[in-house]
Amino acid sequence: MTTLLLGTTDKQLAMLKSRQDTFGKDARKEIKRRKMVGFWDGTNAVVVDSKELIDATLDVKEEEYVYAPGVTKT
Repeated sequence: MTTLLLGTTDKQLAMLKSRQDTFGKDARKEIKRRKMVGFWDGTNAVVVDSKELIDATLDVKEEEYVYAPGVTKT
């Protein structure tokens, strides 16, 4: 494992984890290690605004299927 990743922040590790080389592999291992020991530095935190309005109308479209000749919808 690369020892350089021990000093990186959670946000930097999250950016590195999608790489398909040894740095990405080591970043994924470091993220897993930090989860196991319960380490979290807060740099990759998601902020949720509880007062934000949510649009309650959902655009739900019913799919229309095309059936083969002679097949009927039941």
